[in-house]
Amino acid sequence: MNIGIFTDTYFPQVSGVATSIKTLKDDLERKGHSVYIFTTTDPHVPDDAVEPNVFRFASVPFVSFTDRRVAIRGLFHAYSVAKELQLDLVHTQTEFSMGYIGKFVARQLKVPTVHTYHTMYEDYLHYVMNGHLLRPYHVKQFMRAYLYHVTQVITPSERAKQSLLGYGIKTPMTVIPTGSI
Repeated sequence: MNIGIFTDTYFPQVSGVATSIKTLKDDLERKGHSVYIFTTTDPHVPDDAVEPNVFRFASVPFVSFTDRRVAIRGLFHAYSVAKELQLDLVHTQTEFSMGYIGKFVARQLKVPTVHTYHTMYEDYLHYVMNGHLLRPYHVKQFMRAYLYHVTQVITPSERAKQSLLGYGIKTPMTVIPTGSI
């Protein structure tokens, strides 16, 4: 199976999400699948660096978390690459730029989209204007919009699954603790 993983966070960035994606990638490849990472550029990766099966898209630092990045272009290029690779499945790992690009690619290729929900955003609302701008209601609406037309959701815990169910998400969900693939 040819699998495209779409993420805003990947090595050399250091995070639990990047580590989780690398673990997933390595395990899927051990099982005989071809895995391709679609991610953002990184200031620590030279533009001419050769990274097998990694495709980087122009990005800028994210507003509130400048060590994280968001893609600023690449929608049609990602589709072109994915079509050439004959992806059978898109697995999004972010609800932001590369996640939306992944959903677009899956829709165009008519392949399933699996999404891993890594972050309990309600726990981080205080980082955005000290909690005065975004409320739990906004997280609910955002997640309902993002998970619309997703085939399957993976959550790392029962708490995360219950949170999504509480938002009214009807997409089938499976709990797979991070690192237990």
